[in-house]
Amino acid sequence: MVHRLTGFVNVDRIQEGYSDEQKYVLSLQSGEKRLLRITSQADDATICRKQTEFNVIGDLRHYSDKIPKTQCFGTSKDNTLCFMVLHFIEGMNAEECLPDLSNDIQYSIGVAAGEELKRMHAMKAPAWYPGWHEVKTRKHSYYLRSLDECTTMPHGVDPDTIQAYIESGMDLMRNVESTFQHDDYHPGNIIIQNGSFAGVIDFNRYDWGDPIHDFYKVAHFSRNVSVPFSAGQIDGYFGGCIPNSFWRRYALYVAMSIVADSVWSYRYSIRTGTTDQIERSQKTIQTIWRDHDGFESDVPLWYLEFGENQRTYYRDDHPITI
Repeated sequence: MVHRLTGFVNVDRIQEGYSDEQKYVLSLQSGEKRLLRITSQADDATICRKQTEFNVIGDLRHYSDKIPKTQCFGTSKDNTLCFMVLHFIEGMNAEECLPDLSNDIQYSIGVAAGEELKRMHAMKAPAWYPGWHEVKTRKHSYYLRSLDECTTMPHGVDPDTIQAYIESGMDLMRNVESTFQHDDYHPGNIIIQNGSFAGVIDFNRYDWGDPIHDFYKVAHFSRNVSVPFSAGQIDGYFGGCIPNSFWRRYALYVAMSIVADSVWSYRYSIRTGTTDQIERSQKTIQTIWRDHDGFESDVPLWYLEFGENQRTYYRDDHPITI
């Protein structure tokens, strides 16, 4: 069916990522490429969810031209799997190539990533979506209850302090307008071509809610790959003028993510029989703890230190020193 729809002449499998989906790059006779994502063992609910994801990506193209174009969605005859075909964005994974670029270029790519995230956040949540405070509180309570099954927090990190910090900021999630969330926005899902931001991929974790929640992956992944990129993403999103309210909500979501990541990494290790994700999670938590001075500071240390060096943000091609 996919061959009939695309006419591909070559197939290469993509091995990277944590998704259970199978991913392939399809090369066409014209030289263009397509991305095929296959979800196996798909029941009716899974097919409905993936169809909705496909439609959301299509709708998001009205806000951003840096995401893949949609081509087709379908299911197997026996409904045991579903698939989607998207246009393939050429370039290199930013996680791999950012460290080889100059700090100025890393920063400028981060600025472009922040500006593009802002465009995607212009897509409002559907009318049926419940309030963000209700949704996020319910999720956090679930992970908090599940935390007892996990290994202990890494040495030097106080879970009671983290939870107290979270509880003191829960009201910040009230009356927040919900928008589209990529929910996995970091260099691993950003494509660079010829030293410039080229596009965003992997929307399978998309969600709705507070747009600031989309920044918590900066603390988990981006700052470890490139501090200039991370600072640029935040600066670019806000046009160089970051409101004080951002940092408190950013730190709130980072603190909440510690609980969720602890549970996820533990369950992943049980499912795969490996401990690498537990080790990664504990190292990340220790870094976050230090970055926020045991959550005495909303603004992370890496941003403050980077801010000691003047950098130039370009707005409409005009340089603005930050």
